[in-house]
Amino acid sequence: MNNTEQNKDEIRVCALMLEPYDVCPGQRFRIEQWEPYVRENNITIDYFSLTDEKYKEIMYKKGNVTSKAVNIIKANIRRLNHIIKASKYDIIYLYRYANIIGPAFLEKFMQLRGYPIILDFDDAIFITNTSKANTNFGWLKFSHKISTICRLSTSVSVGNTYLAEYARKYNENVFVIPTSIDTDHYKPTSKKSNENRKVVVGWTGSSTSQYHLEEFEPTLIKLLEKRDDVEIRVISNREPAFKKIPYTWRPWSATTEIEEIGQIDIGIMPTPDDDWSRGKCALKALQYMALGIPAICTDMGANRDVMTQGENGYLAKDTEQWLKYFDILIDDADFRHKLGNKARETVVNEYSMKKCAELFGMSVRKTLEISNSRRK
Repeated sequence: MNNTEQNKDEIRVCALMLEPYDVCPGQRFRIEQWEPYVRENNITIDYFSLTDEKYKEIMYKKGNVTSKAVNIIKANIRRLNHIIKASKYDIIYLYRYANIIGPAFLEKFMQLRGYPIILDFDDAIFITNTSKANTNFGWLKFSHKISTICRLSTSVSVGNTYLAEYARKYNENVFVIPTSIDTDHYKPTSKKSNENRKVVVGWTGSSTSQYHLEEFEPTLIKLLEKRDDVEIRVISNREPAFKKIPYTWRPWSATTEIEEIGQIDIGIMPTPDDDWSRGKCALKALQYMALGIPAICTDMGANRDVMTQGENGYLAKDTEQWLKYFDILIDDADFRHKLGNKARETVVNEYSMKKCAELFGMSVRKTLEISNSRRK
């Protein structure tokens, strides 16, 4: 791998991603959106995806075991070719892991080739978590391999302090870089006027986390039993599997995402208070807040870092609190506006894309320094 004279010559980053460009929220809200800013800092990024559309189409459906096995093999061959090409780069950025299935043999191969590696993750991926379609195959992820990958990497960057505590057990070079929002792109939008318009309580996310929303249905049932002025709206890549409540579903699209989320009056982020959820980086909350939308989130994890109770949003511990905060926000449009303005101010000041891109650029240069010092 090339030795780059830092701060003078261009640093070329080989980004080993899990999914194609601009389709995965975790990737988009971390390295992908930082790219324009780090390019100004003389850092260029090339992206290499482990999976393709065919892989995603097959893997998230039940059955198709043979097809899944074939696509896993193809993905690993594709990734091996990426790693061979990485010799032309100065540093590898590894998003989560090189291969979804199996032990860390590709990461070991990279380390043996002497590549400087910065491992990045924004979820508690050291805990087994699988889609319902692949529940029986969760063990194939080898979740314990993350500790090995942390040790093999030159440095580790993570999205919050909870993840940093884990990473520091296996690597002394850990950077905390919050998941960020492009506040120039994410701006409050005007709500569509309608005299009979109900207050929209909305959720946005992907199919992998949507089951948290579906498990929240009993609380939404209670909300709709006491109020007829509320609409439940879901923006995602899969229609929700609600059983007893009416709802509006809007298919997620990168081109309409901001417009669709902008029509929400109250954003929600219900999650179980468990180890997996404590590793989440409050992305949904940040999206709502950047658009000036007041949010109610489960009182746990990174949500507590982002929100100050009653000042820029609400944190709820139980059903009673959820319903209480729903009533407060539904009944007072002016207060929703005030809370939303304060929420956006928080994101602009503390979680903007530019600020986090600067942290990422610094981590890249520091990782190269560490790698070069080890070679001496």
